[in-house]
Amino acid sequence: MQTMSKKKIKLARKQGLYLKDTGHKGRGVFCTSDIRKGEILEVTPTLILNKPATEAIEDTVLGNYVFRIGAISKALRKRLGITDTTKCCGVIMGVISYFNHAEDPNAEVEWDEHDGTLYHQVRALRRIPKNTEICTSYGGGWFDDRKDTIRRHK
Repeated sequence: MQTMSKKKIKLARKQGLYLKDTGHKGRGVFCTSDIRKGEILEVTPTLILNKPATEAIEDTVLGNYVFRIGAISKALRKRLGITDTTKCCGVIMGVISYFNHAEDPNAEVEWDEHDGTLYHQVRALRRIPKNTEICTSYGGGWFDDRKDTIRRHK
């Protein structure tokens, strides 16, 4: 993940995004119109969960829709009672949670902290034709970490 610029963050979602069953990967995100390279598809806040909250949801279906939070400010860690961000996660409040993984993704997730809130956005890495699934990379090891949880919730 990369960090967005430090400007005022405006919530946004590209018009025409929709969910569709992809079969083998479950639901995925598509768009009714072409997407330009560099276009922002969504900007949305993220709910940060501390270690106890992360542990509580890990064995639920929600555990498959959380993301590592990365580096956050000392002030935000203090407010949330977080000492180790590797034991915490974030629940992204928009459709970003439905973007499936691809080895060669056509979009990327970026993040920024602004005014005590963590925000995530998805940006197109290249032109995406309409009705093509929009995919990001979950990073190495995500599927290995989730195998037991995914199996329990199928």
